[in-house]
Amino acid sequence: MTNHSLRQASLQSMEAEIESLLKTLETLKDDASDESRKTLKTLKSNAESALRHSRSLLGDAYAEVKSKTRETGLATRDYAQEHPWTTAGVAVGALGLLAAYLMCSRR
Repeated sequence: MTNHSLRQASLQSMEAEIESLLKTLETLKDDASDESRKTLKTLKSNAESALRHSRSLLGDAYAEVKSKTRETGLATRDYAQEHPWTTAGVAVGALGLLAAYLMCSRR
């Protein structure tokens, strides 16, 4: 009988150890999940901050390009109105170069 009770006690001890191990693993998993959530929140926050900064920079660049394009268009219009024959000559020359390029590229 003592052998049987010794086995019983040994089995109960092993079961208690396994339960303790499972509880420890569950706690570790929860801690890792919490840490992962914190890390993901930090990464998300950093990504959103970088996106806002990029949008701000692109918005500024777009405004600058828009302004420069408008200024260039106005300057071109003014020059064309002040010098119509020169503008026409440049336009004809550009068309001639384009036509010559297209003819040469077919060969």
